[in-house]
Amino acid sequence: MKKRVVIVEDEELVAQDIKAILEDYGYEVPAIFHSAEDLIDNLERIKPDSVIMDIMLEGSMDGIEAAGIIRKKHDVPVIYLTAYSGDEIVKRAMETEPYAYILKPFHERDIRVNLEMALYKHEAKKNRVRLIQQRTINEYLKKSIAEKEQLLRELHHRVKNNLQLIISLLSLQIRYIGDPVMEEFFIDYLNQLRSISMIHERAYPSGGSYIIDFIDYVRSLSMQLLESHGRTSDVKIRIHGDHVELNMDTAVPMGLVISELISNSLKHAFTDGGGEISIELEKLDGRYRLIFADNGPGLPENVKFPDGGSFGFRMIDNLSKQLGGHLEIRRPPRGTIFIFEFTEQVYSERIDT
Repeated sequence: MKKRVVIVEDEELVAQDIKAILEDYGYEVPAIFHSAEDLIDNLERIKPDSVIMDIMLEGSMDGIEAAGIIRKKHDVPVIYLTAYSGDEIVKRAMETEPYAYILKPFHERDIRVNLEMALYKHEAKKNRVRLIQQRTINEYLKKSIAEKEQLLRELHHRVKNNLQLIISLLSLQIRYIGDPVMEEFFIDYLNQLRSISMIHERAYPSGGSYIIDFIDYVRSLSMQLLESHGRTSDVKIRIHGDHVELNMDTAVPMGLVISELISNSLKHAFTDGGGEISIELEKLDGRYRLIFADNGPGLPENVKFPDGGSFGFRMIDNLSKQLGGHLEIRRPPRGTIFIFEFTEQVYSERIDT
């Protein structure tokens, strides 16, 4: 688009000459004014890219006064084109920070060069202002994010402390339980709490992110469960799959599911000796697939999922629904396979539903 330049000159012949020069150089002249008052009244309507203005004009306002108003209220570069070069006039003019000061008589080249420089300087000034504004916004956002991350770290620290307090209380209580069934019941709950605690331990690996490396987490969880059940020497757990990072809204229920599946296999699948558990996590198109398998004797025929099994089966079913997932159980000739497809949860979306 052509740049629009307004001329303010009380000598009509001079104004028309400037207009012809500008148009020859490809500029558009939307208006010529003979007084500063007319310019101020119409400036907002015309919205020019620049103003070329004489200092001595018709009316009660001179060009310097008009330029002062333009500087305060409008972001338009002003170029003085005048025959006045006295020190007092120049000093007043400089206070308005004009983009150029051209003395009459002028050469048409002076008009072109000074106008191009004025437009260039004005654009550069706007870019600097935008850059400063963007930097200010960025600094504010950085500060705001840092404050929120500090708050999250503090809350996260308190959650871990509270989880450890509960775990310690349960651990102490287990020491005084004489009933093996009740002891196993409390150990299961203790392991579920530890699975959640381990997620929180990995929640801030890079200074504030809730995303965790889930495969690494499953390896640590598996070792902890093997040690808890005293099966580190006779049961092997193979863990493999894609590199997957999950947020805590997904990682916590998934950790509970895997913890329950591993505990169930350790308690029921390998009662006559050792065995092997396989855990695989795959990335799909917008979803994930968890494949859990053991090589134990398999589920008894009379055990149906989820209502025909234990409380752990019902918990797994509820958690899979929470994750918008689909759980399939396969019964090969040897062992049991759980195939679970799920999506990563977004907290705000889960609230809305």
